[in-house]
Amino acid sequence: MKTYLDCIPCFFRQALGAARVATDDVDIQRRVIDAVAGMVPDFPLDITPPQIAQRVYRAVYEITGNDDPYREEKRHSNEKALSLYPQLKEIVRGSDDPLLTACKLAIAGNSIDLGPQVEPVDLDSTIATALASPLSYDNYPQFRREIQDASTLLYLADNAGEIVFDKLLIEEICREERIDVTVVVRERPIINDATMEDAIVVVLNQVVPVISNGSDAPATVLSQCSTEVRDIFNSADLIIAKGQGNYESLSDVPANIFFLLRAKCPVVAVPLSIRVGDAVLKGQTD
Repeated sequence: MKTYLDCIPCFFRQALGAARVATDDVDIQRRVIDAVAGMVPDFPLDITPPQIAQRVYRAVYEITGNDDPYREEKRHSNEKALSLYPQLKEIVRGSDDPLLTACKLAIAGNSIDLGPQVEPVDLDSTIATALASPLSYDNYPQFRREIQDASTLLYLADNAGEIVFDKLLIEEICREERIDVTVVVRERPIINDATMEDAIVVVLNQVVPVISNGSDAPATVLSQCSTEVRDIFNSADLIIAKGQGNYESLSDVPANIFFLLRAKCPVVAVPLSIRVGDAVLKGQTD
């Protein structure tokens, strides 16, 4: 997916938000905004939004001297999600279609995103709505068939906290099918994206193998990923890509991918004929 002019104000908002978390010094915050403003004329609109966001956040981290400003928020997100895990596990196991319920919860977990969102999300309310509502973009029947046919699955994670919801879905997939699952997280901190540290905190690494992708882009940019990740990507029977960033970076890649996300902005929502905030389970070939 290319970058649109509509994305540029969002980059400024994200840069200012991250700078304010990183430092209370208004002069440094102003330097961040000035630096991003200087970058705008060179933003190539033919690359994906996460690739530009990567440049923006690198500038924020360099100027503020803080390379993980959302560390505390990530810790809180993991703790909150872990506190909900036992209850959500029971909901999944007691539902008429546990795999569908786990998908809905995994998508609800994608609300834990400190990048494109303007306002914090009420996670409890989001979960309740997700469980009570149909998917707005629904390729679940196709997804279920692909899960049944697959022997290997690559799961591209997104955010801290959210990976607890991913754990629910992965456990349900592994319970229903004999399938080898590998989860991929970010190499280094970027926004509130999940890293190996987060995977270990939520004990996801004790469920399935977890590897880092070699990149600090807030998405899966294959050209930046390690050879190991690219090899697994190319050989996997099925790929699950979580979050809007992964949708933006992989929506034009020819592979058997299913995207699970909440649409965070009109640039993504409108072409899918859904509303901002809606739940999406979309196959690449749909």
